[in-house]
This record gives sequence, structure tokens and C-alpha cells, in this order.
Amino acid sequence: MINAAVVGGDGSTTKEHSWIWELLLRLLGAVLQIAATWTLVNVLTPEDTGVYFRGFVITLGLSTLLRAKYEIQMAQHIIGRHAALSGIANGVLLMQLARRVLLRSSVLCAVLLVVTADLDIQAPQLQQVLQTYFPFVLALPLVSLSSFIGEALRAANRTLGIVVAAYAVNVSIVLAVQLAPPGASLALYSWAFFLGSLVAAGVAVALAWHAFPTTLAEGSRPICREMLQAADSRELIGLARGLMLWGPLGILAIWAPALQMAQYAVAARTALLVDFFLPALNLTGSRETLLAAKPICAPRRLLFRQLAAALVYSSVLVAPLLALAPATLAFFGNPYDSQLTVYVLLLAGQWANGVGRPAVRHAVVDWDARRIGLSVGSGALAVVLVCALGVAKYGALAAAVASLTGALILNLRAISLALRNRSVGSATP
Repeated sequence: MINAAVVGGDGSTTKEHSWIWELLLRLLGAVLQIAATWTLVNVLTPEDTGVYFRGFVITLGLSTLLRAKYEIQMAQHIIGRHAALSGIANGVLLMQLARRVLLRSSVLCAVLLVVTADLDIQAPQLQQVLQTYFPFVLALPLVSLSSFIGEALRAANRTLGIVVAAYAVNVSIVLAVQLAPPGASLALYSWAFFLGSLVAAGVAVALAWHAFPTTLAEGSRPICREMLQAADSRELIGLARGLMLWGPLGILAIWAPALQMAQYAVAARTALLVDFFLPALNLTGSRETLLAAKPICAPRRLLFRQLAAALVYSSVLVAPLLALAPATLAFFGNPYDSQLTVYVLLLAGQWANGVGRPAVRHAVVDWDARRIGLSVGSGALAVVLVCALGVAKYGALAAAVASLTGALILNLRAISLALRNRSVGSATP
């Protein structure tokens, strides 16, 4: 990310590090992401691939909804440098909120397991499907924990931690495909996802411990009620944000055929490579932006410079991927090579998120609950309507259009809010 200068990150982000080594680690993460996707689509039929990736939607989508309000609260605390004002260290707050995320996801996991057991008795014809999704349900607390920590690391400009934590899941899938006997059931690959999620959660905890050092005794102390009430007040905004991210995939998973789900999943996992590399390019190209500064003192011209840099780096990264899009999809073979438009739209959404990232971080610090709620809520409504109205006829294409719509609404509104806040701030003595 390029915007730590205005919003302020964790103090450790200013330390010198080898950008070559970081780039190599991100490259390894990209290779593992492509390898896991390619091995799955080659060993499974398109229909089975779609069924399998529905499990991803169950786990990742639900975990996003469960942790959303705590992610926003944690991001504000880190980006806005609230530790000095509140007296609560980043590591202490992270530990406290992570426990609540883990508790919420564990309760939902238990409820889903009870429902699954009941369906297994009442509807024996669903036994194979339930066996496939059982490990995904078990992985819900693990994914919630690792994803929550990953977003905290992102707020502190430690985005490499998210990539490294993803190694475990992708390596586990690749090994399962390579070691599985011919004709292995989908449940075997689902358990591979569970084991990878278990390792990823452990890696995320270790990275968080290094980035936000604290002790168990400090993390066990109750935090002030006002902090928890502030997190609760962000519940609806967090849910709307979760719908923007996972609403199209959820609708696609429920109403579209498994083939459409598989085609969208392959395109989406490949387009996610933008998020792997964009922070590295930003940091290596604009290292001076890592210097800390208080948000309220940041001049408006610095925001323009950050937005311009984000535009340049996002375009430089996405343009070659667009040029290579036909060859990239051809690598996965039929029927995935027919989804060029879907892939291009998803890349465009990643580009929009890269351009608007500085403004989004501004909005987190200069929090205006009413305006942000309207922006995120209207974006979520638009995303759900676009996908719901078009999924029956256009399938994966409708989901891609909805995702791009949500990205554009969110980032354009964030840029508008950031510029408006900077304009007001610059006129204030």
C-alpha cells in the first residue's frame, strides 16, 4: 500500500527490508495459487470443481460476515494510531477482538454441524454433498481467525503476511491432488482445505505476534466497554461490506449451475494475483510514503500524490495481465478459456480496488458513519440486485458485473469522501 504517510501505520513498517526477497515470496504465493487452481481443475470435472468451490464460498463468505465489524474497528485503531490515545496497544486489541471472532465463528460452526447431522439423517441422498462440505464448516473458525489477523496486518502495511499464510492452503491442495488415488472423492480435497486452514491460522497467529508484540497477560486484560460498543456500532456497515464482497458469489453458488460456479472461481482466483503484487510494487516504488504522519496534518496534495501513484501502479500491473488474459485462461483449458469477459471484469475490479485503496484508508480514519453507511449500503444493494437479476440468464458474467459495480461504487465514494475531508481540513486553522 502507498498510503501509510497520511493515515499512519504500525511503527515497524518503517524498518528496512529486502524488497527483492519480498517480491520473491509474493511470486511464490502467486505460483502456488495458480498451481492449486490448475491441479484441481485438471483432476476434477467442471461440475465437481463447482461443487468444491461452493465450499470456499460457505467458509470465506460466512467468515467475512462474522468478523466484519471487528476488522473495521481494528483497522481504525492501527491506521489512525489510536493506541497512543486510548492506551490500548495494537497487540492487546487484536488479541481481544480475535477471541470474539473465534467465539462467534465457533458458535456458528456448531450450529451448522447440528444442521448437517440432522440433514444426514433426514435426507440420506445428500450424504455425499454433506461429506464434501463438512470440512469446510469445520474450517470456519480457522479461516475467520486467519482472515481477521490478515486484515490487521494489511492495515499495518504488512500485506506479505496474508500471502505467506495462503501458502498453507494452496500447498495442501496441491499435495492432496498429487497424492490422492485415482477416483478419490471430493471429501478428500475438502479435508486438504481444512488442514491447510489449520496451518494458515497458526502462521497468521505467529506473524501477528511478531508484528504486534504483546504478552498473554496483557492480552487477557479486559478492554474498555466503549471500544466494544464502537465495534458493535459498525455491525451493519460490516455486514454491507461483506455482502459487497461475497454477495455475487453467494448468489452464484445458490442459483447458478455448478459449471458456472467453477468458471467464475477459476477466473476470480487468477485475478486475485493483482492483490498479491500491487502492495509490493507500491512499497518498493514509493518507499518514502512509509514515513509516519498524523492524518489530521496531511495536506491535500499528498492525497492527490498517493491517488496518482496508486493509479500508476495499478495500471502498470493490470495492463500486462489484460494483455495475457487469453493465454492465461487457455492454460486452464476448456471450459474455463471461454470466460475471457468474466476474467477481464474481475481484473477491472481489482484495478479499482488498487486505485482507491489510499482513499479507503482515509475514510477509515476520518470516520463518518452516516456517509460511509450510505455508500457501503447502496453499494451492497446494487451488487445484490445486479447479480440476482442477471444470474439466471448470464450466470458468472452477472456475478462479475456485480463485483465490478461494487468495487467502483465503494472506491469512487471513498475518493469523494477523502477529497471532501481534505478540503475541509485544509480550510481549518
